[in-house]
Order: sequence, then structure tokens, then C-alpha cells
Amino acid sequence: MSGEVSFTQRVVAELAPHVPLLACCRRALVEGMMIVSDTPETVSTTRLAAARAAMQTLHSDRVVVHVARVAEARRPRYALSRLDLATTPVASGGLCCTRSRLRGAFLSTGRLQRPEFGPHLEIGCPTMTAAERLAADADLLGVPAGLRRRRGRWVVTVRSTAAVGAFLSSIGAQTGRLDYEAGRVVRDVRSNVNRRLNAETANLRRTATAGVAQVAAACALQHDPARWQALPAAVQEAAMLRRQHPNDDLAALAARAGCSRSAMAGRLRRLVALAAGDSVGMVLGSREESTWQ
Repeated sequence: MSGEVSFTQRVVAELAPHVPLLACCRRALVEGMMIVSDTPETVSTTRLAAARAAMQTLHSDRVVVHVARVAEARRPRYALSRLDLATTPVASGGLCCTRSRLRGAFLSTGRLQRPEFGPHLEIGCPTMTAAERLAADADLLGVPAGLRRRRGRWVVTVRSTAAVGAFLSSIGAQTGRLDYEAGRVVRDVRSNVNRRLNAETANLRRTATAGVAQVAAACALQHDPARWQALPAAVQEAAMLRRQHPNDDLAALAARAGCSRSAMAGRLRRLVALAAGDSVGMVLGSREESTWQ
């Protein structure tokens, strides 16, 4: 659906209205947006919510700015005009400002894959220097991040389940973290169910294939009286049980014959080998038969 809200949009909507309480963190938030901006020394983003968040943050420090809409080929861009940070406090080197800087960067260019599809968070950067700075900030918070170049831009990526969750908590997206964990549980359950279904399907396919071969072998030997009479009684019983109950598994056939499952499997293997004229199978089967009787 075209009107569906993405997971990234939900997280951005959660983060955008909240202005940091400390002045240094407010400066760091704006710096994070400037770091990922294509226009130097200003805030420029394709997200109106991010531009409004920057404007609201600056207004808290009595910095008068306006949001200008710039038309572009693919989507409009929103830039803060007359941005002057000379009167605002400088961001500290504390972890609170590190979190705010990453929060601002995510607000402006961050993207988050829906948790049902696996962990993937990225922040687009115009230069390698900007990407390296954000990756270093993430590392300070215990979030391992990688760098890659894509379509002429640098991207900071977080690709593990624990790291994406820690990143969301660090930038203050607690509701987003809960939604992410809920989606992760759904993904894990779905994966486990699919894995079990695939295993069961493969087992059923192998069982059906073996059953068809066993029925065919029993029919071929029964239509050859000489070969049928030469079969040991245990193998004849297994052949007749397989023909009478083609849909039974080995356990059910073994219960009908009063033997173990492995013994029934050996008798049926010998049946197929004898029908194919396998002399080696006949010799091995005769040795096994002596242990059954």
C-alpha cells in the first residue's frame, strides 16, 4: 500500500518532537544533522520532520532560523536558512552528546529495515570523514558499525540484531526498540516454523519415494514365483505388509510384523536390492536375516 508508514518513518516520528534538555546536547543534535548534510555548514534533509526538529531545537537556544523548501528531481529537500551557531553552546565530549549527535544523524538520513526482514540500520553520509566520525560515535556507545561506499556516498551500517537494538535505545527510540524486538521475535518464530516444515517435507518426500520403490519391488518379486519362493519368510512378510499398507511408515510396519523399526528397514532394503538383482545385497541381507530369526 502506498500510504503505509515504514518502520523508519515511525522511529523518526517518535524522535522528532523531543528536544534535548541540555544545551550541549541540543548543539550535538544539530551537529549530527549537519554532518550528514550535503550542504556544508547547514542542515539539509529530505525529511520535513527532521528539519522541523532542528528548527525547534535551535529555537530553544534563541537561534532564529527558517525552513526553506528546495525542489529537486526526485523529492524536495528542506534546508535551514540563516543558520548561525556562534551563540550556541559547544557540544561536550560526553556520551549524552554522542547519543544526541547520532540521533540527529539518524533523523536526517537514517534508515531502518523492518524487523521481520532482519537487522539492518544505516545512515547515509556525504564524505568518508563524516561516516568515520559517526562510526566512532557508535563504537563509543558499544554499537559496532561498518562503513561502505554506495552510489558515490558513504554509508554507516549496523547489521547485527543486538547492535540495532542497542542503537535504538541509545538515541532514545524506546518505542521503536520495543517494536523492533517484537518484530524480531516474529521473524525468529517464522524462521523456526519454516525450518521445521522444510525438514518434515523433506522427510515425507524421502519416505514416499522409498515406499513407492518398496511397493514396486514387492510387486515385481511376487510376479516371479521362483524368486518369490526363494525369499526368506521375514522378507516375504515385509513385502506383503508394504503392499497391503503402502501409506504406513516404518514404525507402523514394524509394529504389524512384531519386530524393531531397524529390522523392518533392513528387510525392506533387502527387498529392493533383491528385486534389482543386487547379489551383494542378497549376501548382506542373508547375514542380517540370520540375526533377525
